Order: sequence, then structure tokens, then C-alpha cells
Amino acid sequence: MTVTIRVEQLTKQFVLHNQGGVALPVFRDLKFEVAAGEMLVLHGRSGVGKSSLLRMLFGNYKPSAGHIFIQHLGEMVDIASTAPRTLLEIRRKSIGFVSQFLRVIPRVTAVDVVRDRMLARGVDARLATERAQVMLERLNLPSRLWKLAPSTFSGGEQQRVNIARSFVDPAPILLLDEPTASLDPANRDVVIQLIHETRQAGHTLVGVFHDQGVREAVATRTLDLTHSDRAAR
Repeated sequence: MTVTIRVEQLTKQFVLHNQGGVALPVFRDLKFEVAAGEMLVLHGRSGVGKSSLLRMLFGNYKPSAGHIFIQHLGEMVDIASTAPRTLLEIRRKSIGFVSQFLRVIPRVTAVDVVRDRMLARGVDARLATERAQVMLERLNLPSRLWKLAPSTFSGGEQQRVNIARSFVDPAPILLLDEPTASLDPANRDVVIQLIHETRQAGHTLVGVFHDQGVREAVATRTLDLTHSDRAAR
């Protein structure tokens, strides 16, 4: 299998400058790889740094030391040291992030939110709209809401829009931070199926899931962060 994420000697600590420079260690010498077609689930007690690691893989947090190589256009690029312009290009073409919260421009409709990535890729507008509607229907979002702004929706409805826009045209690498946290059992099952389909299509997925049943249903491997040097199994 082709390795698409490679982490080497990753170390991270947060420094609290407003509290006398107190240092809070998160990882030390963390090392792992993830290949195309895998779903790596990050595991460990609350506060161990699972979401922080996801944000580091996306380039939101800068490592204190070490390397994070991401496959981008056939090459492995170290996002820990790459230029901001290159990081933005990687996010546009190679890596996506599904958070627990939907952040969109106010007054943009749910359909437009979901089809935006496809339009940016050059997909025909009519086809992009049809695919967006199919995905929203699959996630049980009522059609009467499709032309409304998600800012007016409930938390669970917003999260379904968030999931729809990420899975309707998934990036080669997809990072998932508690995507099922606010979903009912029926929609959790839909997301589990979407994860399986995306992985089987050759995409790479790394995720954090509070629900043990979801973790067990989607994981091909787990990485226990209780000890930062523990290998993925």
C-alpha cells in the first residue's frame, strides 16, 4: 500500500505565555505511518492530545520538533516546514478536515455549501448540485432545508451538512474529528458506511471517535496516544 502520511519524531508542547511560560507536553518522538485505504483511529483518554494531533496533521498546529509528511501530487511534503502558500495548496487538493462544527459564510444555502468543493474542482454546476442533493438526502436532511442557510439549523442538521460536503467529493486524505458526536443512531450508521466506501475507494482516513461502537466499526488500525511512542497496531 502507498504511504500517504508519515510522522517522524513528532514532539509538541504548548507554552502558556500568560502564565509564566509554563510548558504543557503533549507528544514526544511520536512516529507512525498511514497508507491509502486505511482508517487509523486515534485512541486514548480525554486530554491525551487526539484532536491536537489531527490539527497538526492539517497544519493548524506547528510541531515543537519532528516531521509530518503528507502525500501531495505524488510527492511527500513536510507540512511542518513547508511554506504557507504550499500548505494552502495541500489543503485545497490533498487533505480535508471534518470538525464537530460547521463554519460557513452566513446566508449560503446548504446545497451550495455541499457543492462548493466540486465547483472549485471544475465539476459541472448541474452535476455538482445533483450530487450534493443525493448526499444530503442520504444523510436524511429534509429537502425543504436544502435551499436554506445552515446557520438556522439544529446542531445535528449542521453536522450532516458538514459531513455531506466532505464526503460528496472527498480529499485523498481525510481527517475526522468526532464527526458523529451530535448524530442520532441512524445517521451514525450512514457516516460509518460513508467511511467504509471512502476507504475502499483508496482514500486515507485518520479520525477521533468518542463512540466505542463507531471506533470498532470503522478502524482498520488504532494508535493509542496514552504513550506517545506506542506504535499503531
